[in-house]
Amino acid sequence: MSLPIVLISGWGMPATVMEPLASALDGDGRVSVVQLPGLVRERRTFDWRQLLDYLDMHLLDTPAVLVGWSLGGTLAAIYASQNPDKVAGLVTLACNPCFVRNQDWSEAMLPQTFDSFYAGMQEDYTATVDQFSLLCSMGNSNRKDVAKYLQNAVRRDADLEPTILLQLLQLLGASDVRSQLADIRCPVLHCFGRDDALVPMDTGNRMEQDYPGHKVLMMAGGHCFFLDQSSGAIEQLADQVNRLCNRS
Repeated sequence: MSLPIVLISGWGMPATVMEPLASALDGDGRVSVVQLPGLVRERRTFDWRQLLDYLDMHLLDTPAVLVGWSLGGTLAAIYASQNPDKVAGLVTLACNPCFVRNQDWSEAMLPQTFDSFYAGMQEDYTATVDQFSLLCSMGNSNRKDVAKYLQNAVRRDADLEPTILLQLLQLLGASDVRSQLADIRCPVLHCFGRDDALVPMDTGNRMEQDYPGHKVLMMAGGHCFFLDQSSGAIEQLADQVNRLCNRS
């Protein structure tokens, strides 16, 4: 049984940045990419419920394997826990159950780091998203190429809507999907970059400890390790996802 694959982009990044992964996965037209809000000028507000409805609207064929990057992975995890009949497999890429550190989850970004980034978005959202592209590229062997690729994609394919981006950033900063992950019954794979500047490498070890039924894969590269052309990460990831899609 070959299942449809739905890729979900991360915060502040257009769907086009996931095209290399989509191409590696797409053997028969079964791959689609969902772009999160905030990259098109519109007057809307978003909370988790509205984001879940937004994702549901884009799932044309179910059950599907969801592959979510960063905030996209957080959204996919919540969706999978609430819609077990629509999700046949979940793959998270550089996704931390708690994006910001708290008393119960130390394997995350420091609160002051997140607050500084949020303040930067309020002051100059264009420059901050540009800086975010650099942070995403750190840890990749082709860091300069990835940074340029991400920056060009944002400039070419996005019309940034700062109000929505700030709303989604607030959701990400307050996110805690540990209980939702525990509820998921389909196969789950969590992939992390060993040199991720946004998600500490220890997150993978904690995930193995807290979710023994989930598979954890540590890969070479940073927050967008799936764009590292020389590490073989994209081929390795495509193989893992295809295994989920072709199980009987």
